[in-house]
Amino acid sequence: MPHMSHARLVLRAVLIASAITVLLLTSIDAQAPRTVQDGVFSDAQATRGRTLYTQRCAGCHGPELAGAQAPPLEGPAFRFKWRKEPLSALFIKIRYTMPPNAADAAQLTPEQGADLVAHVLKSNGFPAGTADFPAANATASSIGWPAAPAGEQPSTMAVKYAPAASLNQLMRGVFFPNSNLIFTVQELEAEKLPPQPPSSKPGGLTIFEWGQQIYTGWPVVENAAAALADASTLMLVPGLRCENGRLAPTTEPDWIRLTDEMIAIAKRTYRLAQTRNQEAVSEFTKDLSDGCNACHRVYRDVGGRGRGANTAGGANAPGGPNSARCMHR
Repeated sequence: MPHMSHARLVLRAVLIASAITVLLLTSIDAQAPRTVQDGVFSDAQATRGRTLYTQRCAGCHGPELAGAQAPPLEGPAFRFKWRKEPLSALFIKIRYTMPPNAADAAQLTPEQGADLVAHVLKSNGFPAGTADFPAANATASSIGWPAAPAGEQPSTMAVKYAPAASLNQLMRGVFFPNSNLIFTVQELEAEKLPPQPPSSKPGGLTIFEWGQQIYTGWPVVENAAAALADASTLMLVPGLRCENGRLAPTTEPDWIRLTDEMIAIAKRTYRLAQTRNQEAVSEFTKDLSDGCNACHRVYRDVGGRGRGANTAGGANAPGGPNSARCMHR
């Protein structure tokens, strides 16, 4: 091997190190999640989407996406609503639920859904790229949204009303029935939800049973998931109390983290329900169950924290089954 001077050895080492650095940076950039700011659709696709929008959507959302009979699809309020969702959520909303109550023949194709997404993005000022937003597997797209600019940050509003319900009432009135309805997708086809009372019931149906028959099928599952997502935010309202009178730990990091996880799970359930995929929703109910249990393990009575105790003071007395609720394990 020819002799190499010290200077050349140093230069070679520098060049090798630089090449490695470039490769590492390229690899990191390749793994960085894309956002709608990165040119995820083409101008041609947005043009197709604009034509389709005029034909199929403008009557409800307005010719300039500013809203009419239906909400606006452009502007700060729209971007605030979707910014924390993956782009797949917007695609699912457009592709599977628009236009509302459409017959199967009128439902949008995946390609039409992707074209409309492109038009909406361009109308909101996001740049076009060189390739179309792909319709294939768009329901699982990991493309996200960039952080909101300073001018679009929501203002912080003081809580005007103290919570009327305790955490326990919130669980029994909202979380328990809606979660169980979603879990029922494991056992019944969604078209048969909610389970109907027998028509031959003696004395006829109660008003509650009659009301249960008005809204049926997949919209019921969607409504249940949406209720869980929005009701989860109530778990962070200052002043919320547990059944035992203790303030809910709304500022504790674990409480906030577990609430955020439940909101994400509920929103994912909502998106899956919109796709009308029975198997996918049924499989995802395990995540919903795990999300509930994760919080219960930390903040509900378990093990030796009063479970099964009999005291004269009742459930909320020291050592009673509810006495340690809302205390971190």
